[in-house]
Amino acid sequence: MTDQPAFKLSDQDARDLVVGFVQTNLLELEKDVATTGAHPYPKVGERVRVKLANIGGVTYTPDNPDAAAWTTTYPMEMRTVVLAVRLALFLKASRWGVSTIYWGGMGIGGSTATDRHSLGRAIDFHGAETNSGKLDVSTDWGSQLITLPNGKKAHAWPVGTPPYYRLDVDTPAGGFFYDVYHFLTGEARDKLGGIAGSSIGDHSFILCPDMPDPAKRPFHQDHIHCDVAGDD
Repeated sequence: MTDQPAFKLSDQDARDLVVGFVQTNLLELEKDVATTGAHPYPKVGERVRVKLANIGGVTYTPDNPDAAAWTTTYPMEMRTVVLAVRLALFLKASRWGVSTIYWGGMGIGGSTATDRHSLGRAIDFHGAETNSGKLDVSTDWGSQLITLPNGKKAHAWPVGTPPYYRLDVDTPAGGFFYDVYHFLTGEARDKLGGIAGSSIGDHSFILCPDMPDPAKRPFHQDHIHCDVAGDD
């Protein structure tokens, strides 16, 4: 069923959606789509490289100077491609009018060849160009002071303090990242067992500056991590 969340799509449905996105000019792959003949492309279950100029009507720009000249992603699972297109469509049509998404880790990871990024199963969302200007996870979220329950300010969550969303949703940054996170709960893996509906600060596979795991939290102060599959 092609109306399923991206992370729940079958390989066949993901392939059909990707082909449809190409045919409606919402996506361009490294090679031309071939739906007939002896060598169809993409094959069901194949990983694909996606051109960055237009994904869902939005420019995807790598947030890394070493990758600034890239014209395609590294190989991605097609469920992840669907996730990228749906995120772009949502943000472009939303109140934020997004024109550019800054990303990391689409088909490439910094740790091992078998992590979720290197397997093409994950996206790191670093920020976007919006009608309120550029909003950056590091600058506008992870680097912002936290107001603790006692009213004091902190640069990082103290040991033993359960995190919650530090930003005011009535500000541009607070509202924007809130909308991004909650969109992802409907398309990417959220809670254990495939249950959706987490809020920022809850335990989730969607990782962000205010995630509850103190071991992983320092490594997610500059992006929102989301994925379609991986080891639990």
